[in-house]
Amino acid sequence: MTLPLYLSYFDEMLRPTEPLFLLVPADKIDWVPVEGAFTCGQMIAHMAGALGIYADGIVSGEWGFQSMKERMLMNRRAPSLTVEEAIREFRNNREKFFAKVGALTEDQWMNGEIVAPQFGSPRKRWRVGMLAVEHHLDHKAELFMYLKLLGVRVHTGTLYRG
Repeated sequence: MTLPLYLSYFDEMLRPTEPLFLLVPADKIDWVPVEGAFTCGQMIAHMAGALGIYADGIVSGEWGFQSMKERMLMNRRAPSLTVEEAIREFRNNREKFFAKVGALTEDQWMNGEIVAPQFGSPRKRWRVGMLAVEHHLDHKAELFMYLKLLGVRVHTGTLYRG
């Protein structure tokens, strides 16, 4: 997939995110479905912040952590954000992601390699870019289920179109 096609695809996958964030009830920001999971506020903070982490990781190989064990420990202490804060963070990191990744050349995108802790060894940049999409979609679906468990009326259109 060329870089322009990738960026267009990822943009499409990100569109329902803000509308989903807006459905999180303010009085449920600290709600958690099971012990050890993110609260609603931590989930939206994680989703918003991950775009910035992936932007740096894909472009420079700088992830802010060396191993997935370290990342999992960081996640246990993840901050919580309000919906408004998460939307602001999401917009800022979305802009950062598209600016940084969009500045790569097609050759850097298709043939460049970076070390990604998620894989444990070097991978092509485009593959790590796809991991960014996968990560976001996994958590988007998780947030969707949180909303269902909270009794918020959501449906397939909410998940795919916002």
